[in-house]
Amino acid sequence: MFTSKARLFGVCAALLASTAVMPAAAASFKVIHSFVDVRKGARPEAPLASDSSGALYGTTYTGAANGNGTVFKLTPPVNGSKKWVETVLHHFTDNVKNGILPENGVVLDSQGNIFGETTEGGISDSGTVFELLRPTTQGDPWKAVVLHRFTGGKDGSAPHGTLVFGADGNLYGTAGFGGKHGAGVVFRFSPNGAGAWKETVLYDFANDANGAYPYCTPVFDAAGNLYGTTLNGGNAGNGVVFQLSPPANGGSQWTETVLHSFDDADDGVEPRTGVVRDAAGNLYGTTETGGSAGYGAVFEVSPPAGGSGPWTETVLHNFAFSPDGGTPDYSNLVLDQAGNLYGTTQTGGTLHNGVVFKLAPPAQGEQTWTETVLHTFAGSPDGSQPEAGLTAAADGSLYGTTFFGGTGNDSGTVFRVTP
Repeated sequence: MFTSKARLFGVCAALLASTAVMPAAAASFKVIHSFVDVRKGARPEAPLASDSSGALYGTTYTGAANGNGTVFKLTPPVNGSKKWVETVLHHFTDNVKNGILPENGVVLDSQGNIFGETTEGGISDSGTVFELLRPTTQGDPWKAVVLHRFTGGKDGSAPHGTLVFGADGNLYGTAGFGGKHGAGVVFRFSPNGAGAWKETVLYDFANDANGAYPYCTPVFDAAGNLYGTTLNGGNAGNGVVFQLSPPANGGSQWTETVLHSFDDADDGVEPRTGVVRDAAGNLYGTTETGGSAGYGAVFEVSPPAGGSGPWTETVLHNFAFSPDGGTPDYSNLVLDQAGNLYGTTQTGGTLHNGVVFKLAPPAQGEQTWTETVLHTFAGSPDGSQPEAGLTAAADGSLYGTTFFGGTGNDSGTVFRVTP
């Protein structure tokens, strides 16, 4: 039902300027896990990953043995049970060796090994890249291997987005700081034999018109171009949407193109989390603040119709805080096959604890997108401040996390929404 890279029809984005808002819909919402025992982790801040069996994988920012966070797995109910089962796969216990306080999501390879990052810890407190090796024998522990410890220098510092696998089998990601100019990098990690991985910096941001401080999760097109956002930089310092094109003719230099600079606060400020791409090449994302009411926006950046010329940005929705939500912050967007967008806001809604929203494209002959609030968070027992956006799973549902709230210790939840 859902896809992050496909949309079956195109929308003439340049004509869209406003959004209707619908009241809360009768979507199915359920808390599937509440972080009650902080020894097993607390306060998830990152998006979830899902495997073919329906199991969910994620990180908690704090909690666990030393209060430094975990990697966890949630297994769906079996044999008539209604309870999801949490398993802690890794505790971040050693600041220097393993990194601490993971704000990032994880990604699985085809063998079920888990790759992720920590934003802090490591040799320079600049974060790490790690792998959890799937046990070959049932009941054995997962083995943690640190693939890279960021130095805070040319290799980058403070990776915030989630790693992604490219078609070449390499891992790609962004670091919010460090690099040649201290304004962040886009990097690649390639297997280097015997379990080792080698980092290559693909692009250094210079805190100029080309952008600064990439916090995003990259997304690729079929040609190998990489798309993302920077939190700041650009013509007005409000961030950019960028494209990185791979080297041509045997070269080694990736080329950046700024597709949109957020020059006016009304078109959004600080696009933190990146973009999702449809089959027509349109890019969709959120800004943390800005927009007409100052509480963030959902935007579309569309390629030129003739294949050359400037890209066009259109604001699809301006958040007004209540009742529609405010401050999408770290929320990625999920795109379904009908062209609907789904996400979360960290704040706002009628109870000011955030919402899950759906944004539907215009019907034929109309021009406005329609926002529907699928769930408004109350704090307890459902959670509050859903920072990380949503993940589409094979069962047709959307899964997400809240940083606070739940049934105990105000330590967050994992929830399911079925539109």
